[in-house]
Amino acid sequence: MLIAPDAGDRAMRIYVGEAQNLLTRLSSHERDRHYPRYVQIAIVVSTDNQLREDIAQYIEQRLIQALIQTGMVEVENKPPAYPDLPLDVRAVAENFFRDALLLLSPIEPMTGMACATILQQERLGDFLKDDPAPPPAGIASSVVYELRREHCHALAVKAEDRTMRILAGARIAGEIHFSLPKRGRELRARLIAAGTLVREPYGEAFVLLQDVSVFSYRGAADLVTGRKSDGYHSWKLANFNLGDGEET
Repeated sequence: MLIAPDAGDRAMRIYVGEAQNLLTRLSSHERDRHYPRYVQIAIVVSTDNQLREDIAQYIEQRLIQALIQTGMVEVENKPPAYPDLPLDVRAVAENFFRDALLLLSPIEPMTGMACATILQQERLGDFLKDDPAPPPAGIASSVVYELRREHCHALAVKAEDRTMRILAGARIAGEIHFSLPKRGRELRARLIAAGTLVREPYGEAFVLLQDVSVFSYRGAADLVTGRKSDGYHSWKLANFNLGDGEET
């Protein structure tokens, strides 16, 4: 787990990964990263060669799902997709997963709180079912999503090319936070310069005068909130779909 403080909606930002050659994997991740440097690296290893590739992938996806379920941290991974494991093999993976949580707890107070929350959810039976809990639904195309925060409110639609189209009339945060990525700042500046994003006459926000397509759901959330945001959890299903003409 690569861990860093988060200035967005959560207290921490975490990336979960699995690798056979750890140094190579870390070097590759460092070259490709888009966010500020991580401040902690938590590594859990197996000393008896029982952590074969499919089990490692299962545990990786299990941890991603569990962290997302806590709602305490921003998880940079995509929604989990589990490998198909027989029940007896999955039992081995589950035991390793719980042991890993106990080892991760002392790393840092917030990490410990997240692990304790996961373990409590485990005891309540939220995760220990015959089948893994279904992953969070991805953002579908041609469905209207809504993002609502203090001083900002927007509707958006994901297009087939994976861009996120923010609909005209969106109320955009008036101030930007230092966590807003560079390309988010540049997009905001271009929209203001083009007259597409204008300040409210008597308010603290901007108003979007025409639809704008943004490169991703995360980038769209960044634009609306004026800060680095958790794209998966920022956009919620609105109570209608395009073309329906009626509330669902």
